[in-house]
Amino acid sequence: MNMSIRIGLISSGLALATAAAFGCSEDATPTPAETSDAGSSGTSGSSSSSGSSGTSGTPDTGSMALNGCRSYVDRTADDASRVVQWDVTMFQKEERCMKIKKGQTVSFSMTQRGGAPANFQEHPLAAQGGDTPNPVDTLDENTGDVTFAAAGTFGYICWIHPAMTGAVLVTE
Repeated sequence: MNMSIRIGLISSGLALATAAAFGCSEDATPTPAETSDAGSSGTSGSSSSSGSSGTSGTPDTGSMALNGCRSYVDRTADDASRVVQWDVTMFQKEERCMKIKKGQTVSFSMTQRGGAPANFQEHPLAAQGGDTPNPVDTLDENTGDVTFAAAGTFGYICWIHPAMTGAVLVTE
């Protein structure tokens, strides 16, 4: 076999092995048991917001995105809205990547139902990556509220719809 063909075959094999190992990782459906996410779920989270106060993004402190969040909408002000619209359109909302202060509460709600708690049977919310213990696991299904008592970065996901991901950056 000619040397240039042999080198071409080896290069092709290495490229395929590399693609198999790394290229498909973002296409895999994440599971709630995963503890980190080096990529996005195919969403950018950078479309328009509701226009409520405190909407400036803050750079992620890490080199990797958590559930596609590289910047966080600032909702640390006492009067800021800390609501995540928990339905299949939430991946379009910048609030899915939210910065809050320790002790503040985030509400996962269905805005089309007047801000009522989300339907967690249809969209089961679970912790997905970031720091542990993750307070998302303590969701109050009656109110849709999660209180973040410690600083850190905490990811979340809908078990059924893997594009429904986000993260909450909690500061002191």
